[in-house]
Parts: sequence; structure tokens; C-alpha cells
Amino acid sequence: MNECLKVGSWVNSYSKGIYRIEKLIDRYYDESEKSILGENKIGDKYNDRIIVSKRLLNSKFKKSIASESCSEYFVSELTSEQKKELEVILTKNPKLLIELDKYEISTETLIYNYKLRIENNSDLEKVKELTNLVKDGKTFLEIENEMQRLDILKLKSLNFGNYILQLFNFDNEFINKRKIWRDAKLIEN
Repeated sequence: MNECLKVGSWVNSYSKGIYRIEKLIDRYYDESEKSILGENKIGDKYNDRIIVSKRLLNSKFKKSIASESCSEYFVSELTSEQKKELEVILTKNPKLLIELDKYEISTETLIYNYKLRIENNSDLEKVKELTNLVKDGKTFLEIENEMQRLDILKLKSLNFGNYILQLFNFDNEFINKRKIWRDAKLIEN
């Protein structure tokens, strides 16, 4: 973890340009990631954070306002030459910072796909009930417990599902080291 990376720092990010860090997000392994746990346990912190940043300038130091998020492994401090150039530009045009401040970062959506094999209306209705329950905000464990209660865990298909249950997490929301899924959609495959 790079301690020099703080909210408000000017940096180089994954894509070319000059960025300002807006948010640092700690991530934790949870039940939705069982296949990538390795030696980690549920609740362990990832070694890297997600950096959400706004781009002010492109690599040619021209105004190019945008945003992105990426692992902190791809983010570095500006060189002394880049810092000097940025200072000159901001001194000449202080309104650039106002524009950057006003720029709204779009919502980042994480999607988890469950393949389901649904063969009857009764099971279809149960899955639809589950999608409504998720909208209140649930952890993956709570969702799987609901699936068990509704007797629809048996519908999980390793190969050929005829439906996909999509779970949505917005802006890397975690509560008590667990992702919070705030929406769900059932799609016929």
C-alpha cells in the first residue's frame, strides 16, 4: 500500500494523463469471491486499494476531464517536471479546478452472474421474490441464505443455465468487510 496516495493528491493513473485522487477504497474478500480466495480468508483485506480519480489533463497537458478507477498498483506520483507543468497551467487557468470539482463521477457497477436452470413457474416466482429482497441491500451470504430458504440454491447450474441472475454492487460498497448487493435482475438466457 502506497502511503503517499491520499485524497487530493495529483497522480498518474492507469490511463494517461494527470489525475486527482477523489476516493480510496479498501476491499475485502467475501463469499462472492470463493474461487479466488487462495490463502486468504473471508474478511481479509486486499493488498491494494481501489483509487477513484478525476483526470484534469491528458498526457499533452490539454484539458481532458474524465474519471476512472483502478488498483493502486497502477497509480504513481507525478514527476517533478509534471508537478511544475501542472502548477503553471493551474496558475494561468484556475477555473480548471472549478470545472474538475463540478465533474460528477459516474457510478461504478460490479456485477455477479449466477447461472440458473429454471424449469417451472414456481421456481421462477421464487427467484423473482429473491430479486426484490436484494434491493434492500444484502451481503452475498445473506443472498445465499435466502436462496436456501426459498429452496432455489438447487437451481445453480455449472454449465448450461437458461437464466442468469445478476447481482449489482454500486461504488464498491462494503459494510463490515462484506460487499453489499443493492439490485438484482433475472435475464432469460
